[in-house]
Amino acid sequence: MKRFLLAAAVAAASLAITPSVHAQLPREAGFNEIFSTDFMPRDMSLFVDFLELEDWQKPVLEALLGDYQSEYRAGEQGLRDKLTAMKDQIAGAGENGALTVLMKPIEEWKAEKEAMKQRFLDDVKGQLSDAQLERWPRLERALRREKQLPQGRLSGEKTDLIIVMRQIDVPLDNRLEAKDAIAAYETALDVALMERMKQQEASQPRIRKALTDNDPGSGLAELERIVAARIAVRNVTDAHIDALATAFGAEWGTKFRERAMRDAYPLACRTPPLDPFFENVLAIEDLSAEQLAQINDIRSRFNDSMSTLQGEFVNKVRQVEPERETERVRLAADAARNVQASKGEQEPYRDLITERDRLIEDARNRVIALLNEEQKAKIPGIDKYREKEEERVKPGSEDAKKRQTLRSDDGVLRSTGGDGLGTQSPNPGGKGGGDGTDAPR
Repeated sequence: MKRFLLAAAVAAASLAITPSVHAQLPREAGFNEIFSTDFMPRDMSLFVDFLELEDWQKPVLEALLGDYQSEYRAGEQGLRDKLTAMKDQIAGAGENGALTVLMKPIEEWKAEKEAMKQRFLDDVKGQLSDAQLERWPRLERALRREKQLPQGRLSGEKTDLIIVMRQIDVPLDNRLEAKDAIAAYETALDVALMERMKQQEASQPRIRKALTDNDPGSGLAELERIVAARIAVRNVTDAHIDALATAFGAEWGTKFRERAMRDAYPLACRTPPLDPFFENVLAIEDLSAEQLAQINDIRSRFNDSMSTLQGEFVNKVRQVEPERETERVRLAADAARNVQASKGEQEPYRDLITERDRLIEDARNRVIALLNEEQKAKIPGIDKYREKEEERVKPGSEDAKKRQTLRSDDGVLRSTGGDGLGTQSPNPGGKGGGDGTDAPR
């Protein structure tokens, strides 16, 4: 049902405005929210936990939720029937008029849906004690996190740091030490989510009007306001990753920061693939003291270089993503005003990804160059690695040319990035050389 209604709205919006715009404006026009139920059975646990419902209240809540869902389904079916009956009228309105015709019943449904939501909440409140009503703000914050965070579009905008804290199982003592930092995060996140909601509620009707009027300039202005609100949510995540990591202490703060950054910026902060490789090499029993020192030095320098690169990658993501959220609409608005405009970078992350791959390959080859044949044979998967390398570096291949530019006279791959990983000499002989505040209690 939702797919039918959403497809109808977006299809009409796509006809109503230039093709370069319809991928972005309808996405922020609120159609998805209009055609989504506000409460699902899985939300029951939030009501039960945060309001601390009595046993007798649970079946009452289930009955109220069932009534709400029945009313919602009936209203949604009514809208579908209405749109089906209007198909000839919509088709006859032409490209410019289709969305105008379609929007009237959609706006009526939006108001009806909001009234259903409020009735359900009022009915729930009518079953609560005074003590439970005092807990209502905690439930509202939990519902906002549950409903609003997944709507994030930017990296970091939909990351829940409370969930990250639970995923890595930060000990209770550390969480108690960090309770003020956790409370500050929850408050800041809730404020940012409310501001984003307010901006969306204000901008979405104007975006829908821009779609019907084929006015990308007005749509762009509202889209930029929404993107600014999205950036504000992302900024809360960024600031409180640091604050919570500090509050959790050295050991758990480091673990928390790594996991949180990986969740917030997966493209930039993926798990380094060489960790298992280094562990396997260091587990070889007959490594000399000098080999151990050299391998650990390579690993340390590699981690430092990767950390620096990740910081650059995160900054690039933070710059590029907001620009891409508005690029197509901005280009269309500029074209409508006969203003010459240029597109953003087509592959903004290519150089960063290439450098990351180079650092990984460089470090791995330096470590392998320190080992004798017997030691190399003890690395899991070394044969497949060799086969892959031989295939990749066949004479005349692009990979071979790239690798040759990195080789010094001794034949070992060298870094050209000044990261210091290329200072080790190979040793062909082997051994000798080289709780959240809002969490229900």
